[in-house]
Amino acid sequence: MKNSKPVLNFNSFINEAKDESQIEILILSGDSKPSKTSKSFLEECEKRGIVCNVVDVNKVTLEKIYNGHIVREQNGDADAREILIKPETTAIIPRRGVIENSYTKQVMRDLEQSRYFCVNSLESIEVCESKYLTSKVLENEGLPVPKYSLVNGEESLDRALEEIGGKFPVVMKLLSGTQGIGVSIVDSYASLKSVYQTIAKLNPESEILIQEKIDSDFDIRIQVIVKKFDPLNQDGSNCIILGSMKRQAVEKDFRTNYSLGGEVSSYEIDDNLAKIACDAANSVGCHWCGVDIMIDSETGNPYILEVNSSPGTEGISQAIGRPIVDDVINYVVDKNNWSFTKMEVGYLESIEVPKLGKMIAKFDTGNGSTASSIHADSMEEKDGILYWSVGENNFEDEIIGYTKTEVGRDTEERPIIKLDIIFNGVKIPGVKVAPTSREQKSTPFLANRVLMKKLGVMVNPHKAFVSSEPMDGYKPMEAKGDPYGGIDFSTSDI
Repeated sequence: MKNSKPVLNFNSFINEAKDESQIEILILSGDSKPSKTSKSFLEECEKRGIVCNVVDVNKVTLEKIYNGHIVREQNGDADAREILIKPETTAIIPRRGVIENSYTKQVMRDLEQSRYFCVNSLESIEVCESKYLTSKVLENEGLPVPKYSLVNGEESLDRALEEIGGKFPVVMKLLSGTQGIGVSIVDSYASLKSVYQTIAKLNPESEILIQEKIDSDFDIRIQVIVKKFDPLNQDGSNCIILGSMKRQAVEKDFRTNYSLGGEVSSYEIDDNLAKIACDAANSVGCHWCGVDIMIDSETGNPYILEVNSSPGTEGISQAIGRPIVDDVINYVVDKNNWSFTKMEVGYLESIEVPKLGKMIAKFDTGNGSTASSIHADSMEEKDGILYWSVGENNFEDEIIGYTKTEVGRDTEERPIIKLDIIFNGVKIPGVKVAPTSREQKSTPFLANRVLMKKLGVMVNPHKAFVSSEPMDGYKPMEAKGDPYGGIDFSTSDI
């Protein structure tokens, strides 16, 4: 029997002693002071008894522990706030602040790599942050956007203007901006040049997007939730319209943003606008977003102005007469909606089976078996129980079914049991596994497509150990014929 492992005292954490089935929410903000939207989440979660914490992503550190992390937020000289999070029970809602700098982006990458459900992904937030990238992605998907062009220097003004039709007025936008800040209407070439020169003087590295101006004195904000991304989904069944509102232009201004004082009211959208909004969300990869659409007053044609990956909730809640955070929380706490950013792995990786130890696994995208395979020296079935052994370790597990596996010209029926698997620090409980002799194979474990889907990985067939460290002394060819080649029994929990 090994020495007992140190036990962390979770009583000091903010979210202590929760049922493992209860979902908790962590909001990553870019500010120490919670926004109105974050406050709405906190208030609604408190009513429901859901643990919800808001942290300034600039001030947090992540400490990796067994099957989770401790999030520490340091606020001045005060003691750090500590929050325990786990991939199995914690949903992450990142706000725009996560792309503020390299540090905040790395926090997001670490959480995504650790298989936390994030609403939205870092990639989708970065796409939405750049108005040029957003327009490019939407255009490539055949969605309606105003004519646009990127200005990356004063010498490109003429070319850009020609690309959008050469007529004034035009809309000039900073690539990155929110709440209407950084958007101007330019009504002459002289103004276009002078405004650009002013921006370039303030920041020589600035790039500008210019768009044709769509004639309308209002736009429509449609908030959308995409339950799970499915490239084959054509009927919109993976999409929920949370609500839509009409935003009137601000007095003595052309911008419609609620944050700038624009008037909002409920707006009933038709099936066409609903589909455009859902297609836009799917195209940029956002689970939850606001899609801004303008209707051309002359032609009646809709155009997508932008997609906001960090939408506010105050204005649209006022417009539709109910708190929209209710629907977002309903979506987030339903684990059937959870999906994960694809993580690259090699065809060989190290995994852990807690009661056996660390071992080498082959990730085989061609393995469509019902269960993954694990090496066993011996097996015996009795009264629905599988008695199996590996080395000096003997196990008893309930048989939950059988898998048929082709071995040469023969078909073998193998009993299936459930084992917990740990990969990249994350535990996947109850994985279907079929024990069998793998003595003549180069790895003691063979992962099937079902397990790979649960892990959210894509396999690089040309590399090994992309996401994990190889085992000391392990050599694939020498492991063949060695029943324990690729197994480190010293790391087991037994």
